[in-house]
Amino acid sequence: MERPMLVLPDVDEPAGLNAFPVLYWNHAGLQLNRITHSLRGPQGGPTMSSRALGLLHLAMHDAFFGALGHDEQSSPATWLRDVNRPPLDRSIQATEANANAALTAAAITILERLYCAPGEVCDAASNALRDAMRNFKSPFGVALEAGSPAHHYGVTIAEKVHSALAVLPGEPGADQGDYRPRGGRYHFDDEPLNPVRLADVDPRDASKGQKAQRVYHGPFYGATVKTFAATDPNGHRIADWPRPPDPEYIAALEEVQRLGGAPLLNTTHRTADETVAAYFWAYDGANLIGTPPRLYNQILRHIAWSRSDASLSDFDRSKEFVRLFALANVAMADAGKFAWAEKYRHDLWRPLSGIRQHDASAFASETGSAMVTPPADPFWLALGAPETNSDRLSFKPPFPAYPSGHATFGAACFQMARLYYASNGTATVDRNGVDDIGFTFVSEEMNGVSRDLHQPYDPSSPIEDQPGLVRTYVKRNFPSLWHAIWENAFSRIWLGVHWRFDAFDYQDTGRGPDADGRERYKDPADVGYSHVWTAKRKAGDPLPIGGVPLGLGIANDIFDSGMRQQAEEMPKARSTPQQSKITDTTY
Repeated sequence: MERPMLVLPDVDEPAGLNAFPVLYWNHAGLQLNRITHSLRGPQGGPTMSSRALGLLHLAMHDAFFGALGHDEQSSPATWLRDVNRPPLDRSIQATEANANAALTAAAITILERLYCAPGEVCDAASNALRDAMRNFKSPFGVALEAGSPAHHYGVTIAEKVHSALAVLPGEPGADQGDYRPRGGRYHFDDEPLNPVRLADVDPRDASKGQKAQRVYHGPFYGATVKTFAATDPNGHRIADWPRPPDPEYIAALEEVQRLGGAPLLNTTHRTADETVAAYFWAYDGANLIGTPPRLYNQILRHIAWSRSDASLSDFDRSKEFVRLFALANVAMADAGKFAWAEKYRHDLWRPLSGIRQHDASAFASETGSAMVTPPADPFWLALGAPETNSDRLSFKPPFPAYPSGHATFGAACFQMARLYYASNGTATVDRNGVDDIGFTFVSEEMNGVSRDLHQPYDPSSPIEDQPGLVRTYVKRNFPSLWHAIWENAFSRIWLGVHWRFDAFDYQDTGRGPDADGRERYKDPADVGYSHVWTAKRKAGDPLPIGGVPLGLGIANDIFDSGMRQQAEEMPKARSTPQQSKITDTTY
């Protein structure tokens, strides 16, 4: 079978970023993210893609700083505890060259383990990934001396990190196993617009046809994968969502019905700016684009480059980049674990189901109703997560709503950046409020290149040469990372795939309805959010609501504890889905 080509659009950023080895390999990881989501390769979805980037950056971090001899006066502690870190060969001097050689060896080792393992189900993705890896191995000037002590040290570090944290063969990871939704009122279930997807019976032989497949992402993930660096694995939880007759539930339903509906519905009253923001932050595993952790890394690259002191030596700048990107990606890796644990614990349906099935007549087991009354609408459609660079329909993500993964990932990443820049004195940051880290960014969802195609995508042709409705180029400005955290969370309401309480508690962010009953929100600069996880939280203390405080707390925990390897979690349930802690609540 001939290998399909995959022509990736160029990434618009300064060329100088990839002259730094850590940013080069970050770029490689982000490229592999969008390749695998274009060709259905390994490490797919928001959970596994965040884990892949966490493994990559943690291995690079420990190889880089470990090769420098772990001098706490000039470099941070490694994630690996002293007892688990391999001894440093005395011939490895604490030089920039050796640190980057170890980092490069660690990066290649992790990426090959994650993306180039033999026997992948989809040969097309595996071949494209292997081709990409061969290209990535000819970088910017770090010699790949496989026999050097520094190279060997980096490989050894990567193997230890991978062994400690990767999803191993036979473990469920993000696979759905034999999970099926329990269904019923308020519970997550198949969506009416895309209840099944057609998958090749044999990815190696298209002539065998296709079969219908119901897709559920990560039902066992949060309960089975290992924690990276959060010190309180059982503490990062959120309160129950506001159940009826709580008026907040109806208010959230009416809001997402109005703001998140399909454009042609007469009930949709979303502004052009809100639609732009909805698409700007999407990255829902889209063709040529990938997942939210890729977007947050792209923004972090932009911020890190613009704020880096060019008067410093490349060595000192590298130290900053290595530490910052490890902190942020480890925070997102743990954000994926804890968000998915909470998603399947709370098991809440998405707005597309909630609005269409709000009326009692939607369930045969209930008494029914004399008439379908608002806010129920059995024909409501969401704007939906966009299937960018394809001709497929928009969709709702195939996992429960509460909390929002976007809100959790974004808050964890951007909070970590805020804490890092506050700690080195280069930014003014209120840990629970606004900062002065402003930025301007162009999302690949709205870059004047990505488009909604009129025909199936052709991987051998540049997307620029394929007919479709081109997304307008929009350059979006944010006065602070705190503002970005909130818009990222709000964007999911405007897509119609999340309730507002999936992201935050309206009591903390809202100003009450206007004269027309439309909810008003505080400017993010006026929001002080202190109701998050702390090391001093006691059993029985009220839990926060939504993904924003969940992500903030995860970042605070990891940053304050120094991003160190934690003791083995007990009890462990890592062998089969049937042993998952969530079985009783999701079947």
